[in-house]
Amino acid sequence: MARSTSRFSRYSPVERTHRGVNVKDLISSEEWATVSDDLSRTPSKLAIIPAGYEGRPDLLAYKIYGDSELWWAICAANNIVDPLEQLVAGKQIIVPLIR
Repeated sequence: MARSTSRFSRYSPVERTHRGVNVKDLISSEEWATVSDDLSRTPSKLAIIPAGYEGRPDLLAYKIYGDSELWWAICAANNIVDPLEQLVAGKQIIVPLIR
């Protein structure tokens, strides 16, 4: 079976340190700016992160879209780099209406 290519391979991540660990930051890449710009023109609504969904964009995406694979849309629309720090209960977020 052939190994699939990551959907993120088209981006040139920015190497940086986060919490003392070297990470690849896709959101700061030039290519990601296009995704973020496209999402900014997409109709959206405001939502509040409910208790139990802290740090879990995958669970939010499943609750909102019925598809946990769309977690990136929530992160991109809200410039979230670290969901553990930035997705907290009670925080207002933008939810792109992509479906």
